[in-house]
Amino acid sequence: MVVGDELLVKGAPESVLPLCTNTGDAARAAAELAGMAGRGLRVLAVASRALPPGRPASRGEFERELTLEGLVGMQDPPRQNVPEALRQARQAGIKVAMVTGDHPATAAAIARQIGLAPGEPVVVEGHDLPEDEAELGELLDRDGVVVSRVSPEQKLAIARALQRRGHVLAMTGDGVNDGPALSEADIGVAMGMTGTDVAREAADLVLLDDNFATIMIAVEQGRATYTNIRRFLTYHLTSNVSELVPFVVWILSGGSFPLALGVLQILALDIGTDLLPALALGGEKPSPNVLRKPPEKRHLMDGALLARVFVVLGPVQAAFAMGIFTLVLWGSGWTWGAQPSPGLLATASGAAFSTVVVGQMANAVACRSATLPAWRINWFSNRMLVAAVVVEAVLLLFFLSLAPVARVLGHAPPPLEAALVALLVIPTLLAVDGLHKFLRHRGRDTRSRTGSRSSGDTPPLKPEG
Repeated sequence: MVVGDELLVKGAPESVLPLCTNTGDAARAAAELAGMAGRGLRVLAVASRALPPGRPASRGEFERELTLEGLVGMQDPPRQNVPEALRQARQAGIKVAMVTGDHPATAAAIARQIGLAPGEPVVVEGHDLPEDEAELGELLDRDGVVVSRVSPEQKLAIARALQRRGHVLAMTGDGVNDGPALSEADIGVAMGMTGTDVAREAADLVLLDDNFATIMIAVEQGRATYTNIRRFLTYHLTSNVSELVPFVVWILSGGSFPLALGVLQILALDIGTDLLPALALGGEKPSPNVLRKPPEKRHLMDGALLARVFVVLGPVQAAFAMGIFTLVLWGSGWTWGAQPSPGLLATASGAAFSTVVVGQMANAVACRSATLPAWRINWFSNRMLVAAVVVEAVLLLFFLSLAPVARVLGHAPPPLEAALVALLVIPTLLAVDGLHKFLRHRGRDTRSRTGSRSSGDTPPLKPEG
């Protein structure tokens, strides 16, 4: 900057000090720089020069023979909750790296303050980064690495190199030059308070409080949402099994076995009794363990979910519904291939309908956890689900007891004995589900003890001297 006949220069000390002529002051400044950067200060060097008449035409002629005026240290201390957020990130299987334009000593000091890396942090300067993308990814694919004095182009290259290694990358930034890297990352995170408009436009997520710990809150909510979607799918698909089986049996028997549930009853189940519990499962609170282990790499509908639906929960609910339907028919003298009277068919169908609804209640409780049996879950920790089950019970009475509605649906209230038997679906389904969870996770623990594989260690880097 030129003020009158004087040139004022500020910038990184390693760039400004070599341009100064007062070498004695520059030597003392270099020692002071090391102390200031070691305390985590961001340091700028300030120099000046009296311009002669007839000013030079080029910048190179301007910025030479400078006189060092001093060093300016700026403190931007990390928030107190950052160390705890980093600890949560490690537990959650998230690797964290510091990529900054600051001096290496400043970056290392900040890394020590926040506990980014155990022991002395590994610091790599931008000019030491390899140009080869594969080598760059291998160099930085570790937890707690610190990269200092990086350019915007290098930050973009780092994002691409880590993505090529199969990582889902979240990149933070606040400046105009961070825009390309934020756009390239899988999740670009911009600062809302201090960030530029360019950074906010390029990012996928904007932190309104500029707090790293908020990212971990977002991770927790994201994982909870993913888990709740799996709960929702498990619940709905299980109910669909019990709704589909009557049609399969009727078709395979060639009509010799009566249809247990009609189309209008299926609609009543899906739109009436099934809806609120499913929505309540979508509002389940995050598990205390959601950030205590790395996420499993799996699709929403994987083999474990499908096995639980089509081998465990669905068959139990469908078997009870079809079994009670058959018992009501046989108890009234029905024989295979005979056409039951409309009254008997309505009563038996009402029993099957009631069993499916009661099974939905138990299924909703079972789907709250993929690992814990129902008796180890606080049933009242999800008050929305409690209310949904109560409403579901009221709707069941409404569909069965209100004669005009029952006639439209094509069923009638079941006999008392059948209703009592239908209630047994609750303990049966919860017991089978609990046994399945026990066997599945005991097998997983056994496999993890006997079949675990150790990957090769990443070659160590030497800390910046």
